[in-house]
Amino acid sequence: MNREHLLRKFIREEIGRNYHTINSDPYTFADFQDYDIQIDGSTDLGFFLTVLYKDKKITPRQKFGSHQEANHASRLIIDKHRVEKMNNVKKEEKH
Repeated sequence: MNREHLLRKFIREEIGRNYHTINSDPYTFADFQDYDIQIDGSTDLGFFLTVLYKDKKITPRQKFGSHQEANHASRLIIDKHRVEKMNNVKKEEKH
């Protein structure tokens, strides 16, 4: 087989694989189950962020100047928590 034929075969396979995806929307941190993000407050007093995982606080309550900052911080907290959980699972599997 020549290179062009192999390339066409590869492209057809990848395109066909994409059509099997039911929901092609990207996942966001808000889609993760068991996490609850609570942002309370106002522009006058500030916004208070609490992030819960399975109804338990994973960080202390934090104050932010805007709702966007609190939302961004919640994403970082959830990302960090998920990585820590995955690393703990890997360590437990080794023992």
